Amino acid sequence: MEYRKPDSPGAHIVLDLARPRGYELVDFSAEQVKQRLHVHCVLYHPDGVVLDSLGELHRALEPRLEELFGSRDLYVEFSSPGITRKFKSFHEFEVFTGKRVSILPVHDTNWITGTIQDADPQECRILDSSGETHTWHRDTVSRARLVD
Repeated sequence: MEYRKPDSPGAHIVLDLARPRGYELVDFSAEQVKQRLHVHCVLYHPDGVVLDSLGELHRALEPRLEELFGSRDLYVEFSSPGITRKFKSFHEFEVFTGKRVSILPVHDTNWITGTIQDADPQECRILDSSGETHTWHRDTVSRARLVD
């Protein structure tokens, strides 16, 4: 599985404002749609998304993104990752440490479920239901998703 952490000037602005509020940035995109710039941020908070907090974040974020992108016609959208999110990048193991996950190993058809103990850009450690910890290198993970 590829390791792609949101790493653009816009993503860094979101991170600088979101982290102090307890949010992590899971995914970020900015694209021009007709004459309007659409910015989409997938944010995760261990206690869930709070609308008042997102309102504060939006008010702080919008002028900084307008300045960065040189656009006053900006549409900023926030979403949560969802409780059964399919991972798009190995970096999500770092974001969702402590959560239950299912992994489909490369060249296997059986999903393995456990709790993410910790992760770095190369490996993650998963605690299975029997209490055993397994280390997975990112090249050995075909797909992964959060489980409820």
